[in-house]
Amino acid sequence: MADKMMSERLQPSLLDRLTDDDPTNPAEAREARVIDIRRLREIVQRDLGWLLNTNNAEGWIDPQRYPLAARSVLNYGVKDVAGDFAARDRAQLIRKSIALAIEYFEPRIRKGSAQVEIRTENVNRTTIISFDIRAEMWAEPIPLELYLRSSVDVTTGQVTLERS
Repeated sequence: MADKMMSERLQPSLLDRLTDDDPTNPAEAREARVIDIRRLREIVQRDLGWLLNTNNAEGWIDPQRYPLAARSVLNYGVKDVAGDFAARDRAQLIRKSIALAIEYFEPRIRKGSAQVEIRTENVNRTTIISFDIRAEMWAEPIPLELYLRSSVDVTTGQVTLERS
């Protein structure tokens, strides 16, 4: 197989580089040290799933008094809205919380590019709220489009992500 062009070779995240997928093999193949665009999308989707399934400490950190702590990893995740508000209000709160979490904690998404929209066909559902997430992932020579469909079960707070 021919070497991929430099623009097609991407380095995995630090977590993926530190994770040993084959502990019985002391040497790592060159192919394992670089990823392609498809794998980058999978990794970003996985990491966004972790981010959006983590409840932050928004209720415990006063952003007026501690603005840096409010944007730090102490506040990693999304606001817990399980059982808090009416479905329509809750959908807007979740949408804003998802957009902020992506903006603050996913560096592979270009700043300002994340758009989170409530899926209109599900507005009247009371337990599952669906969103479309569109963003640009950092890549060379040009950014990559990322489009995910997410569903939030507001009774449990569980978020699922699917690529479209």
